[in-house]
Amino acid sequence: MTDLNLQTCPCKSGKGYQQCCLPFHNRKTKPSTCEQLMRSRFSAFVLQLGDYLFDTYHPNYRGELTAAQLATKTVDWKNLQIIATESLDKTGFVEFKAWFVDNGLLGCHHERSNFVKDHQQWLYCDGDIYPEPKSGKISRNDPCPCGSGKKYKKCCAN
Repeated sequence: MTDLNLQTCPCKSGKGYQQCCLPFHNRKTKPSTCEQLMRSRFSAFVLQLGDYLFDTYHPNYRGELTAAQLATKTVDWKNLQIIATESLDKTGFVEFKAWFVDNGLLGCHHERSNFVKDHQQWLYCDGDIYPEPKSGKISRNDPCPCGSGKKYKKCCAN
């Protein structure tokens, strides 16, 4: 499912995909901070990379989840906003807002994710989810939730 020709990385870092999340997705290197892991996981959700999501999910927190379930598209992820982050020696967190469109409605997943470093690899554990008000239906003339600066009708509505 990975599009190697993406101009910009889905994680909204401002870098190209090949210089940002692709080296993590193809296992050439490991994220050195929890923010890098968070960004790569967001991109993996956009690109439906279930194996990567599964492999970067701490085994003690996965429950019955499978790579196939994680690869299933449930919403159309549009934008990632990092609010706060901290990477210590063995633990860290990232607070973020991930914007998505579901059945034509704009929504926001606001979470403070917890990470641990195990065998020199950051892993997602769990998170505290903060309720967000529903944004409602996106009008064709509204700014696109992907953060492009374009109107929705000229960007992601297509």
